[in-house]
Amino acid sequence: MYKEVYKGEYDGVAVGRVVRNQNFTTSISYYHNEYQIQYIFDGERYFFSDGTCYRMVPGTITIIDKTKIPKTNIIGGSSHDRLLIEIKESFISPLCALLGIDIKEFFGSHHGVYQVSDNPCIQETVARIEELAMGKRDETTSGKIKLAVMEMFLRASEWEDNKIGKFDEIGIQPHIEKQRKVHQVADYIAENYDRIESVSALANQFYMSKAYLCRIFREVTNFTISEYINLYRIAASKQFLMKEEMSMAEIANRLGYDSLTYFERVFKKQMTVTPLQYRKSIVSKETRSK
Repeated sequence: MYKEVYKGEYDGVAVGRVVRNQNFTTSISYYHNEYQIQYIFDGERYFFSDGTCYRMVPGTITIIDKTKIPKTNIIGGSSHDRLLIEIKESFISPLCALLGIDIKEFFGSHHGVYQVSDNPCIQETVARIEELAMGKRDETTSGKIKLAVMEMFLRASEWEDNKIGKFDEIGIQPHIEKQRKVHQVADYIAENYDRIESVSALANQFYMSKAYLCRIFREVTNFTISEYINLYRIAASKQFLMKEEMSMAEIANRLGYDSLTYFERVFKKQMTVTPLQYRKSIVSKETRSK
């Protein structure tokens, strides 16, 4: 059973509550560009991040840094009832700045699971968000929800000592081992994206068949291996494109592409413009700023 209790978007902050009574695994897409906060009302989930598993139980709040999403998964227990808050940085940064909150630093340092069931302020804040999300919406609702989220940030010092430690993984070992293998491969790709010759060579590097590696990598990350390699290559290419002395062919070669045409096609697919158009836009911005 899957039941959506409520769901709404409030000027850059999305709030939703879901009740689910079936097993599942969620890979949070790399392209998901929001910070996340999850609160568990009932049931349990398992938060797998950076090779370690943590248990999410009633009364826990989970802070998810969007920069760590490529290596973060949530393994569902048999049932759960959870609140999910998704925060778009561009929408909420001005309010954070007014309150002296560095949103990048907050999520970077607090990424993890915390027990807050004994914290009345957090419980009150969660209840207020619930009331606002389920009540009649008016012109003040978005602002009130944003302020409630800000209150969570400001009160972090009250619960940051209650971080959940590593969970005994025996009961979900098959899930964990598969994800550990994939994260090892993902780490290798991050460090060697420009030197990987083929998916077959990568599979041999980790003593797996190509078919098995491709299957589990897609299950855990929501990406094919080629897509994941290209994410890192295109990210690096943007730095090279800022160096006008480097030719397109030289950049393609530095990234590990055998074909300039293929590099240009992959770049445009991800960035919606060609590498040359991207370089010209950078030069134009620099000229206007002088």
